[in-house]
Amino acid sequence: MRILSILALSMIGQPAAPSPPLQLVLFGATWCAPCRAELRALPALQQAAAPDRVVLAWIDQPPPLPAALATGIVQMPPAEAARQAHALLGEGYGLPAAVLLDGNNRPCAVLRAPLKPAMIAGLREACRAHMLG
Repeated sequence: MRILSILALSMIGQPAAPSPPLQLVLFGATWCAPCRAELRALPALQQAAAPDRVVLAWIDQPPPLPAALATGIVQMPPAEAARQAHALLGEGYGLPAAVLLDGNNRPCAVLRAPLKPAMIAGLREACRAHMLG
């Protein structure tokens, strides 16, 4: 019992280990009207996702980004985006779609609809539940 008490006391006040950053992957295409609308909301999405990384994964061609976003957004090459969409979303995946990846690059939350900034908190919560369960 004494060892457990010492262990418990030693853990009090210890900061929790920081969780690895998440990665928000936004799948889209130029021919997809909801994807283009989501792209217009990209500054707000990036702000809501901070400090996590945002990756644009457009399956046909990467969209041009405003200079203010070009350094903070990663763009996946189209062939890799199509491969990842199939791997993460399955056969016949629909667009737009958002996948939140945990610190080990495993999918922990999926949204098969246009993403709005207010929805990111829910994706993170689903991701935390997935990592705990």
